[in-house]
Amino acid sequence: MGRVLGTTPDGRRAGAPSSEGVSPYVGTDMSTPLAAMRSSAKLNQEIHSGGTLLNLRLGHDLIATKRGQANLGAMIQTLFALGAFHVQFNCVSSEVLRAAQKTPENYKDLLVRVAGYSTQFVNLSRSMQDAIIARTEHTEL
Repeated sequence: MGRVLGTTPDGRRAGAPSSEGVSPYVGTDMSTPLAAMRSSAKLNQEIHSGGTLLNLRLGHDLIATKRGQANLGAMIQTLFALGAFHVQFNCVSSEVLRAAQKTPENYKDLLVRVAGYSTQFVNLSRSMQDAIIARTEHTEL
């Protein structure tokens, strides 16, 4: 959608990607993923016909341990207890995503969440790949 939008008052340039669903605009979610989740849960979920979509990118190290996975599960349960509708995560580091751009033949099985769907990262356009990399990679809960 960003391709057809002009410049916006928040400093986004014409043609640059916009946020998807209720996800924070790139660079604006400077706190924790839980803060973004709580913010999105404040919306009246019932008035959105297709629900609301929240995309977050977590550093792989956050979920690499049993404790990290338990913390993520608790965050998701809290989000839905607050009345939110939908959340999805990418848990791939920027380094891995950039490596996939450089040598796509080595990353054919790398799947990412885009908006309401998953696809192979290497099959996305360069601009869409860059937009996914630009999402804040949360490294702390």
